[in-house]
Amino acid sequence: MKRLATPLFLVLAALAGTSVQASPIIVDFEDPPLWSPPADGYGGLSGWAGVGSVFDGVGEGRGAQLFYGGEQGGELRFDQAPVRFHGTYYKSYAADPTVPLVSISLFYQGNLVHSILDPRAPLGLLWVDAGYSGLVDRIAFAGGGEGFAIDDLSYELASVPVPEPASALLVLSGMGLLGLARRR
Repeated sequence: MKRLATPLFLVLAALAGTSVQASPIIVDFEDPPLWSPPADGYGGLSGWAGVGSVFDGVGEGRGAQLFYGGEQGGELRFDQAPVRFHGTYYKSYAADPTVPLVSISLFYQGNLVHSILDPRAPLGLLWVDAGYSGLVDRIAFAGGGEGFAIDDLSYELASVPVPEPASALLVLSGMGLLGLARRR
């Protein structure tokens, strides 16, 4: 019996160690019409009209179009919050080089959880990694004196922790091994 229990336990432990990676959602602004804000819900975010519009991205963006926001910046809400924000291509326009600029602020349940400084992109947009893996439900952008641009905003839906079947199998197999040991 002991010979059978050890390989079974190892197989169950290997199964419990596997995890499923969530697919990133990439908001690339190629679908909305030019010169207008995307509709609420575009890319799983709402609040676009209060932030800016889709512009021609040739020469700066990652594709034919990018999102341009005014100097006041603005906030977007993730419709299926909470999420894990990965990052975005970003550029501020006419930012004072002597004054640090917080270009992206991440919020969760009303609290600021992380801030990202302006990367000072000299030409086109630069990738700005979130540098934060916690939960986010709202994101705020700021720009220089002439606004900011973003493209290929990337995030993934965060799931509520639910025990996986493999975890349950691992617990049950451990209990079974304890029962076998006790029986002996």
